Amino acid sequence: MSDKAIKDELEKLRKQVADLHSTHAPEISPQENQEMGSDSPKEAIQIAGEADQKNIAAENEEASDAEEKIREFVSALEQEIKSTNPMSVLVVFSLGVLIGRLLPR
Repeated sequence: MSDKAIKDELEKLRKQVADLHSTHAPEISPQENQEMGSDSPKEAIQIAGEADQKNIAAENEEASDAEEKIREFVSALEQEIKSTNPMSVLVVFSLGVLIGRLLPR
C-alpha cells in the first residue's frame, strides 16, 4: 500500500472511532482527549505494537502451558501402561473387537 492509501485508511478509521465514541461515550473535551492519548500516528502505531507484543506473550504462555499439560498426560499414560498387566489389556482389547463385530452396521 502506498502512504496515501494508508493515510486515507487511517482517516476513515479515525472517523469511525469518532462516530462510535459520539454514540457510546459522553462528550469529551479536546483537552481530555489529548490527555488520554496523542493523535500522533507514530504513537498510535507504537501503542498498537506494544499491545500486540503483550498478546503474543500471553499466547506463548498459553501454548507452553498446553504443551506442559500434554507432556504430563503422556507421561501419566506411559506410567499407567507400564503398570498394567498385559493380559488384562489383551482381554479388554479382544472384548472390544468382539463387541464391535457383533454390533450391526
